[in-house]
Amino acid sequence: VGSDILECCVELGGTVTGEHGVGIEKINSMCVQFSPEERDAFFAVKRAFDPPGLLNPDKGIPTRTRCAEYGKMHVRGGLLPHPELERF
Repeated sequence: VGSDILECCVELGGTVTGEHGVGIEKINSMCVQFSPEERDAFFAVKRAFDPPGLLNPDKGIPTRTRCAEYGKMHVRGGLLPHPELERF
């Protein structure tokens, strides 16, 4: 239900974030709001400040695998499309 509300917010011109950062609960919705090019820019900035990826890993910016699993495809009933993608 929460992800549906966040998707509706984006469709109406809003954002998935507010005064708080993006953590585990909202990271999947980042795939709906931001394009692959925008996410690549986010990763470039993150790599500039954290080359080994030690600071807050897997939070703030969704990976391509995560977006493929959730952001553009609504996974329902525990059935995941694209079994060839790495799972986390």
